[in-house]
Amino acid sequence: MKFAAAILIVFCFSGVVFAQDEGILDTTYYSIDTTFYKYRASPTPIPAFTIIASSFFYLLNPIVIYEDNKIGLGITKQFSIGFGYFGEDRLTFEFSKIFRDEYSNIIRLGYTSDKLLRNNLYPSNMLQGTTVISRGIAYYTDFSHNGLALEAGFGYSIRNDKMLIYPHLKVRYTHIFESYKSNIVDFSFGVMIGLANPFKDMKIRRNYEQRSGDE
Repeated sequence: MKFAAAILIVFCFSGVVFAQDEGILDTTYYSIDTTFYKYRASPTPIPAFTIIASSFFYLLNPIVIYEDNKIGLGITKQFSIGFGYFGEDRLTFEFSKIFRDEYSNIIRLGYTSDKLLRNNLYPSNMLQGTTVISRGIAYYTDFSHNGLALEAGFGYSIRNDKMLIYPHLKVRYTHIFESYKSNIVDFSFGVMIGLANPFKDMKIRRNYEQRSGDE
């Protein structure tokens, strides 16, 4: 699973790294003085498949659902707003489009908690990465039926004090309130984007200076 999440990250960022015509940073000429560096003239080419795959997984996530003894396919996208010390508690909004004639549009509103599996993380302006286990609960509606969903996910979280990028795998069970309608199991994977902690001033510089003084 960790390897799959890493592959998704490579897909998502490879296009950004090599997008500039000037080339990539040559670390041979890089020094602590950031005003002095040299670029290589020829960037490494990227296969078209990598660009297409990274764009797809960033914008749209595949979803597979099992409902009424049938398997359905679709696309889904989730956005979240985090709060708490590191933005690990998230309010989520997800829209799914299932490729079928009826009840094809699904909305979920929920709460997700991320368990960060790296200990030495502090709020920072720089992007930091760690493997994550997520669990959450969400309200479900397809505009004709309503339900409650429980979910679990695993992925690699990339975040700073304000932004979250989360390549992940997720499985979910949805209990439908209407007795005549079957419950739903779905599986999805891709990249979730969101705001990590937009409502709180983490006082990053002050906390960094205090930790440096303690050391």
